[in-house]
Amino acid sequence: MSDLNLLLRSWNALDDSTTAASPIPAQLAQGLADKQWRLLDIVKGLGEVLVDENDAVRSRGVGLLSAVVNTMDRSTLDRQSTQTLTTFFIGKLADGTSMLPCISALTALTESPMFGVGEGMQVARGIFASVKLQSHPQAARFTVYTLLDSLMSRSRPALKRLGREFISGYCEMVEGEKDPRNLMLSFSIVRVVLLEFEIADNVDDLFDITFCYFPITFTPPPDDPYGITSDDLVVALRHCLCATPRFGKLALPLFLDKMQAASEKAKRQTLQALTVCFPVYGAAVSGEWAGRFSEALSIEVFHATDDDTAELALTTFKSLFSTLYPDNSPVAVKEHGAEDEEMAAPEAVSGVEGVGVKVVANSLEELREPDKSNAKPATRILAALITSSNRVAHYVLSRALPQLIAFYKDPDEVSLRAPVLTSISTLLAALAPTTTETPSSATSSTLSHTDGASPLEPFRDDLLSTFTSGSRSPASRSAALDGLVNLVRVTGFLSPPEVSYCVSAINDVLGAPDSEDQYDEALDGLVTISELHPRIIEAETLPILFKALPDEAPLPGSLRSESYRRALGALAALCVHPDLFEILSLRLVARLDGVVSAPTQDKEKKEHASLYAHHLLATLRAVLKFKVGKGHGDVGKYIEKMVPKLLGMFVLPTLKSMDEGEVARDPRLLVDAGRVVTVVVQRCDVDRQSQLSDAMNAAFHGGNLVLLLGEQAKVAGEVPFQPLSSASSTAQQDTIALFSATLLAMRPTVSVTTEDLTTFLRDFLARLLQCENETQLVAGLHLIGSSVNKRAQDLADFLTNDLPTFWDSNVADVTKPEATRKAALRVWSWIAKGLVVRSDQRGYDMVVKILELFHDAALGHDAATALGVIAEEGDRVLSKENFAVIRLLYKQRFFTFLLPKLVSGHKESTGADQAVFLIALSCLLHHIPRQLTLTELPKLLPLLITSLDLPDPALRANVIETLGLLAKEVPGEMENSVTNIVPKVLRGVVGDEAKKGSVKLRLASLGFLGVLPAHIPYSVLHPQKASILRDLGKAVDDPRRDVRRAAVDTRSKWFLYGGSG
Repeated sequence: MSDLNLLLRSWNALDDSTTAASPIPAQLAQGLADKQWRLLDIVKGLGEVLVDENDAVRSRGVGLLSAVVNTMDRSTLDRQSTQTLTTFFIGKLADGTSMLPCISALTALTESPMFGVGEGMQVARGIFASVKLQSHPQAARFTVYTLLDSLMSRSRPALKRLGREFISGYCEMVEGEKDPRNLMLSFSIVRVVLLEFEIADNVDDLFDITFCYFPITFTPPPDDPYGITSDDLVVALRHCLCATPRFGKLALPLFLDKMQAASEKAKRQTLQALTVCFPVYGAAVSGEWAGRFSEALSIEVFHATDDDTAELALTTFKSLFSTLYPDNSPVAVKEHGAEDEEMAAPEAVSGVEGVGVKVVANSLEELREPDKSNAKPATRILAALITSSNRVAHYVLSRALPQLIAFYKDPDEVSLRAPVLTSISTLLAALAPTTTETPSSATSSTLSHTDGASPLEPFRDDLLSTFTSGSRSPASRSAALDGLVNLVRVTGFLSPPEVSYCVSAINDVLGAPDSEDQYDEALDGLVTISELHPRIIEAETLPILFKALPDEAPLPGSLRSESYRRALGALAALCVHPDLFEILSLRLVARLDGVVSAPTQDKEKKEHASLYAHHLLATLRAVLKFKVGKGHGDVGKYIEKMVPKLLGMFVLPTLKSMDEGEVARDPRLLVDAGRVVTVVVQRCDVDRQSQLSDAMNAAFHGGNLVLLLGEQAKVAGEVPFQPLSSASSTAQQDTIALFSATLLAMRPTVSVTTEDLTTFLRDFLARLLQCENETQLVAGLHLIGSSVNKRAQDLADFLTNDLPTFWDSNVADVTKPEATRKAALRVWSWIAKGLVVRSDQRGYDMVVKILELFHDAALGHDAATALGVIAEEGDRVLSKENFAVIRLLYKQRFFTFLLPKLVSGHKESTGADQAVFLIALSCLLHHIPRQLTLTELPKLLPLLITSLDLPDPALRANVIETLGLLAKEVPGEMENSVTNIVPKVLRGVVGDEAKKGSVKLRLASLGFLGVLPAHIPYSVLHPQKASILRDLGKAVDDPRRDVRRAAVDTRSKWFLYGGSG
């Protein structure tokens, strides 16, 4: 107990400024947990302090007791302690200096299992009796709301038992609250009250403390620490307004007034609220105001200030009509004279009367002139009504379609056919299910269109004939295509032969010589139908497109060439569905096999065939990538269905002793095929990947092709398959591209070799220096970088011993041929890259070695660009898709390590060596994280300005783009330097340098100049304005259209650049 008294005396001796950080409450709570003393002992120890006449002393004692309650394990409190503490803290609520610790303690006590209904009622009454909420600052009020929210969450039965007393007290207490944080809590409390409490006697009070905030006008201040947005408040208030039907009679007249307000923000909030309130308020109350709301909503659609408001008005229309005309109308049953109606079993109803008839009639009146501006909003209103309920859909279609179809058939109104078809198509679109549809937002998806029950049934033949005939006329073709697609999208309405009929009409547009402008629309329509009816697309459309693919490669630029390329594009768009892709893969692989296996000694024909094969492979890869993005699960199965065939058609020709001119020996196609295989392997599980890895190793290391190619391998040629041997033919060695592409996508747990990985990589290092061409080298670089990245933890000996030896023997040794040294540097760079992306320190050590080469006359430039290779992510080799090990924020760490070394190295160098550091920085600029660039600006800016003198236009373009970013983000830092930068940038726009430079440089230069007027004060650049405008005038005559356009835009900004800046 002596320890207890010591802690209490220490507390009383503290300054007010140090009590918040004091460990004494935690020590007292720990003593309670260790049973060194009881809570009663603490209260007795505080003794007179708790009732001292001095406010400061008394507050100190109450604060300590509150802090202990907040810190202790409240599950250990017994019933008596909970009651006693609750009573004590409630008694102190009226004490102004002690209110906050009392509120905090009571909030903590609500979490105690012993806090019962009685305590909850006692706390609520105490708050209402003792706390004058609006007399306290925001932070204090927030603690009170937090306590009430805790009571509502943990002691709701107590508040319900208080009933009217709680509701009245709460409404009186919170009146006048304006703080957003407090309102968020208040709205959540009110919503629970509205949903779960008996509120009949307090409806007006509850409505007053909620609707008074509508609409929300709050705008959060900059850097708001609480993060409460205007939308947060809007949604919270809306949830209150739609929580009870009792608000209907009070809210609807006020909502109508708000709709007529000039503020667009208020109007949008009103429409959003009405959408959720109409169904809650019910048909009886909503019906009283339906006519006036329909007129107001019609005005918003016909005279919308923006599309978003019009869409909101249409959604509100839909909500109102689904409330007024539900498909199952509940029967009202009075009980005990209650004002409310209990809903009995629903009865099916049909027909539309009242306001619905008027709205439909008004819209149809506008559609008597379908080419006028009001026809489109009128159609949109009818479409919204169709989605409201089945009975409304029947009524609207039975009135609208006869009128529109009659217009279309009228020979005197041929000019109206396109807008008429557009209106019909819009109505049909309302009947089709959408991907964003929710149970509460649309009911049209429940409308039956089978067995003759569809409201479209009387118009079946007319719709089919109208749209198909419209598709034959150029004037109405676009509208007819939309109509055909939307007709097919109406679930269950058309029979398979009728769907085929529609598809056939769209196919005719796809192939019509006069339908160039509608080709994309027709293709988009077929894509939509392919998702619903793949078999019909297979039967009707695919044969037409496959027929456009020639057996032999046509002359590039010819009509046949353009035709097959367009057909491939259409097939890529259409054959995403698993069933259709299976057909596509079979047909394209078969066509590819024929193209690459055909022998030819004619170089021109061989080049044409390679181009055709490239397009076939690119199509396969594009569709596979799209399917992966869509999350299709069938991609992995093509590891058995397609990969062996694809590999076989490029491997088997290398087994012949003579080059018979097969296109399959083109190394570019090996890269294309490898990319297709990579996508498939990425989607395979560990078991499938392991089987493929074993097969690849058996083939490429052991020459056994059976596991990899199956039956194809039995017809192998006379030359053994040894692609990793430098003695093999170039064509056979080129297949390392397939080996690398396949193993790149393996998971880290899958072994890429059947032998020891260190042994494999040691041999592979030597093999990489013997590559005969770029294809072989790049494939090897990718494989070794990936292998090191995924298995670095298993390669200590290789990284510690083999790599330093490799560096000393092949990079640092100046007696080695320059080509060997450069190739070895690239190998070193890729291994370093594999380690850097996983934030392995050994990778950074390798980068330091690269930096040492900056002073090497032969390798300096290559070393500088090697850093760009390490930073590059666009190649997607070391990517998550390929299961690379990539650490979070590795780029920040890498550039934080590297940039200071480049800056200091540039300062310490002279002459040509300085240019190497500038080249390195220029290669890295596109990869540096934006925030790091801004942070390091003072150090980097001098180097960036100097880099503008580099001869390489691509590097200068990188620098200028970075300077443009800096001018936008930190213009103040650029002001002192921009006058020196502008002349250097202008050299890339006009003059001899611009002629020699790249388009990228000219566009980057114009982009930079276009940024300046909006961010740099006019006084800074005023002396240079005339010369800049003169040079921009010359750039307007650039031979490239995109450059001319950029020059015009930039010159316009400089014309407007004036003294106000």
